[in-house]
Amino acid sequence: MKEIKAYETAEQEGILLNANERSEALPEYYLREVADAVLSLTLNRYPDNSQRELLQAYAAVNGLNEDMLLAGNGSDQVLGHLIGTFLGKGKILYTYDPDFSMYDYFASSYEGEVRKYTINEDGSLDIEEFIRTGREVKPSLVMFSNPNNPSGHCLSISEIERIIAGFTGIPVCVDEAYIEFADEESAVSLLDRYDNLYISRTLSKGYGLAGIRIGFLISRPENMKPLKDNYVPYALNVLSMKAAVIALKHHAEAEAFIERTREERRRMQKALADSKRARYILSQANFIYGYSSEKERLMELLDNASIVIRDYEGSDTFRISVGTAKENDRVLEVLKQFEEEKTCGQ
Repeated sequence: MKEIKAYETAEQEGILLNANERSEALPEYYLREVADAVLSLTLNRYPDNSQRELLQAYAAVNGLNEDMLLAGNGSDQVLGHLIGTFLGKGKILYTYDPDFSMYDYFASSYEGEVRKYTINEDGSLDIEEFIRTGREVKPSLVMFSNPNNPSGHCLSISEIERIIAGFTGIPVCVDEAYIEFADEESAVSLLDRYDNLYISRTLSKGYGLAGIRIGFLISRPENMKPLKDNYVPYALNVLSMKAAVIALKHHAEAEAFIERTREERRRMQKALADSKRARYILSQANFIYGYSSEKERLMELLDNASIVIRDYEGSDTFRISVGTAKENDRVLEVLKQFEEEKTCGQ
């Protein structure tokens, strides 16, 4: 049996700031509307395999056509489908190091190979060198997150365009799981100009719907047709699709939540700007990425406060999801304690 890279799932106890989820409870009116809708669903029938209502709802909110869309059980599923379409034994996926670990998981499951370009500590990179190095490995697919997970660094639309143009004839997928939180523009605006561009999105982050597992793949209609024709039947259940459609109807609430998260991120980054015992990277996502040579002590303090963050074991890096104002206050208290502890001991 071939070895497949495992994906680490999140812990579920304490103040959970490790999986970039929405900490705020979803509005009661939304939950009531979903509950009412359940009563009218035909659960004894298979779901609509065309995903028509869901795709129409997402298209309307994002200024797209439904024939440009495919939905899946989280963006993971559509990314896996794209990887499975273009990769096979010996074929190469080109991506960043570090980036979302599910790319490695799916590539290994299709017996593909992964070649990685090491980005800078702050998530930035030399675009021309990335393209040149990538062309040398002859990839069958280029894939990277923007904003980057875990750094939160976000490429500008002109940088994205240079990458797409630099890999003419090779499919390029921009994973925009966190794009709603960014100051930069989405790559969707480039779809008219480039026939090798694919984009993935999710409702787990900006809409705060991680529990219903809905993601999307976006490209030109001619690119999407073969992907739809070879897609697993009944990928989504009726409950998740209906909950997503209702959330998309209330997209203004999601936009307000996104802005609150952006404000909290800015507040935390300002408070952490002068830290000496750890270094925090400026992020355009719903999390903050950091480095510390004394991370073990930091993790101990957070654990004592029942705060769970993402610990990248074997390195000095960690990632903190932006939570509610109250949760973020508690995090800042612990990080301040971490800083002052060093000062007092000197």
